[in-house]
Amino acid sequence: MEVEPKPDAGPDRPTESAPEADDGSAINRKPRFTIGKIMFWTAVCAGGLVVVGATDANELSVVMIPFNLAAYLAVICGLTTIIRFPASLDSWLPLAAIPAVILLIYLGTFIELGDDREAFCVLFLVIGLGYGFYLLVRNIQRAMRTGFSLVVAVYHLASWVGWMVIGLLLFIFSHGWD
Repeated sequence: MEVEPKPDAGPDRPTESAPEADDGSAINRKPRFTIGKIMFWTAVCAGGLVVVGATDANELSVVMIPFNLAAYLAVICGLTTIIRFPASLDSWLPLAAIPAVILLIYLGTFIELGDDREAFCVLFLVIGLGYGFYLLVRNIQRAMRTGFSLVVAVYHLASWVGWMVIGLLLFIFSHGWD
């Protein structure tokens, strides 16, 4: 009877332990794909298709499709992240970005249309790039500490895409509706 060797622990695989048994074939593994995870991501993808399909077909649809999808993914993955990791900064940071975006848009209304508002929109987009870079660093640090979480990564990505789409819309309309 041939005994299978234990898989080596690596950066992508948690340390696994095999019980001391006669046959040696039973290895305790953490399942990568569960029925719950498959059902969750199926529902997320199906809902995303509905959200994208419901977007109007007008001039702004090119910008609004990513925004609607980002808002949908941020809500779904955000709720899941907050339920799974309620004390983590990764759960609450994108929620704190919402008042920041609202405050920046409100401050932008005090600027006259034209070059000054365009410069403000460029600043808004630069702040968004910094925000996205910070979220990327947080995800890398989290993956190194506790392992990669697709839900948190999608939540952060959707939050950043939402910020950048709002900035792009502000930039497009920085000279008015004409």
